Amino acid sequence: MTRFVCNFIFPFLCLSAFAQESLKPLSSNLSYVYKALGPNEQLQQQNQQSPQNKPQSTSLSIPFLDDFSYCTKTKYPKASLWADSNVYINSGFPIAPPSIGVATFDGLNKHGYPYTPGLLNLASSKPADTLTSLPINLYTTPNSHTIIPTDKVGLTFYYQARGNGENPELNDSLILDLYKPLLNKWVPVWRKQGSNNVNFSDTAFYRAFISIKDPDYFHDGFRFRFRNKATTAGDFDHWNLDYVYLNMNRDSIGDTLYNDLTFANVPTPFLKDYSAMPFQQYKSSEMSHKNSVLIKNNYSQQISFKYENKLYNQSGANVYSYPGSNDNLGPFKSVGYCSFQPISNPAGDASFTYLFPNMTDSTDFMIKHVVDRGTTSSSDFILENDTVIQYHPFRNYYAYDDGSAEAGYYVTGVGGKIAIKIRVNVTDTLRAMRIYFDPVGMVSVVSNTHSTSHFTMSIWADGGTNGPGSRIHLDAAKLPIFYDTNFRAIPEYQLSQKVILGPGTYYLGFQQESPDGIAVGFDKNYDSHTNTYFDSGSGWTQSVFRGSLLIHPVFGGYVPPPVGINEYAKNDKDLFIIYPNPSREEFFISGPQLPHVTYHVYNTLGQDLLNGSLENTKQAVNTSTLSSGIYFLSLKENGKTLQQQKIILQH
Repeated sequence: MTRFVCNFIFPFLCLSAFAQESLKPLSSNLSYVYKALGPNEQLQQQNQQSPQNKPQSTSLSIPFLDDFSYCTKTKYPKASLWADSNVYINSGFPIAPPSIGVATFDGLNKHGYPYTPGLLNLASSKPADTLTSLPINLYTTPNSHTIIPTDKVGLTFYYQARGNGENPELNDSLILDLYKPLLNKWVPVWRKQGSNNVNFSDTAFYRAFISIKDPDYFHDGFRFRFRNKATTAGDFDHWNLDYVYLNMNRDSIGDTLYNDLTFANVPTPFLKDYSAMPFQQYKSSEMSHKNSVLIKNNYSQQISFKYENKLYNQSGANVYSYPGSNDNLGPFKSVGYCSFQPISNPAGDASFTYLFPNMTDSTDFMIKHVVDRGTTSSSDFILENDTVIQYHPFRNYYAYDDGSAEAGYYVTGVGGKIAIKIRVNVTDTLRAMRIYFDPVGMVSVVSNTHSTSHFTMSIWADGGTNGPGSRIHLDAAKLPIFYDTNFRAIPEYQLSQKVILGPGTYYLGFQQESPDGIAVGFDKNYDSHTNTYFDSGSGWTQSVFRGSLLIHPVFGGYVPPPVGINEYAKNDKDLFIIYPNPSREEFFISGPQLPHVTYHVYNTLGQDLLNGSLENTKQAVNTSTLSSGIYFLSLKENGKTLQQQKIILQH
């Protein structure tokens, strides 16, 4: 989109002054500080700080390979491969990626905030994200072969401009540098500019091949890095990166296909309409019959495989297994995604009989989707992208979105209204709404500081085919709340008076006072536009934008945190809180900011497997490289033990 030079405090006037409903880039990335659809909602509201680098005594060996398929486990790049953590690992911004998960470059730092919050010139382009490999031994291979320029060492990757994000302009770019270890010198070797002419129908990933021949690179300590130039005042100028592969014997012409069977996205929910709903509102009729599972074959030949999924309850017990089916899938370029219904649409297949149980309390379900090539699985290029995890939370709120936001949605006009449609199955009490308003410009964003745009939460009755009907509740005027404390990034706005709603259809949302609108987080991956309505002064209209608003109506009473959240510490003398425990892919260390404090994760043999410095009061430790089992965490200050605790990992 063409960007004008203007004060970022008033982006609506600059980006789309006359539209009734519009989308705009956001000013932050809530996925770093909030994940409502994760397994432990309140735990994952904590800020996910960057993972610490895996202790490394020697350089990496080739091949080097990363397709970022761990996007459902962490939002940061693997510390075992990458030296920094500025890029956003996700499945929301790419369109038709080579495999599930990409690294997205934008104008935000690793905490999801702008690099330059007060930047006034939105036409400027400044250094933003970097993604730097750990040192690589490009001198010898593990089998002692000396690597020389004639070994045809090549680096390939796939990139996409814009995707579901915002288009990088001509002065924006994605750059690749290579490092000469003995000269201590970075050399730019590849650069791709953006474009001022956006082709919205172009959703392709493009392949880049870099042949490495200069002898100065063939030493231990070689590195490569990607970096971008962008408008650093918000979530602008997106580049998506996938399938980064460095190895010998590469061919720039023939080496274009990989023997890889992969998921392409996180499957859509098994609920008919929602991604989350109150546990007391669930009925068997809420089950979907049209969910979508996208599986692709990136090879040049047909691949035989079996798909299945397993569902686990909150305690980790397997409560249902869908046997799936076998299929022979041809190359993606020829046949596209797998279209065999027992695989592409499990909920629509007759053999899929599962119904979520009627619940008496809040709970979360985890679904593990797996493709298995049987005896040929060892030949699969990347085994990690053969498994995808998704969650179905049943708590006290409704949601249509996947927990992320790729844009901001707003309507213009004084008194403009936005509402989502929900269905109440049993009489319940609406007590609040969680709404992610975009923290415009990040200029006045401090804990509990408010913006200048009032809004009033409202409830409308069902108006039939026209959408919302008469208003049945108008709450007191409120101001959007923004947080920069890396906690509760999506605020909960309490109704001044709780409203009892009987069974039926309702429209819940708000009315604004500002003529320029208030942008609400917009998820482009889960589509509920038929349940989204707006009124900018000419009556209610169904939205034309495919996606979902981050508006979460909250019903019933207070829902307690998951089991274990109040059992952080072993005793009252512990300085630090460790949670969740047991954990899956990471755990958090929360406590006072003390100098020279380090953490160490030991196995039962006393080997120090993970360690690093505590840089923040809340810090994540990524354990995806460790096997399930029992470990011991030791927190030390200047080498002196402060606290020790047993850690249980259950992948």
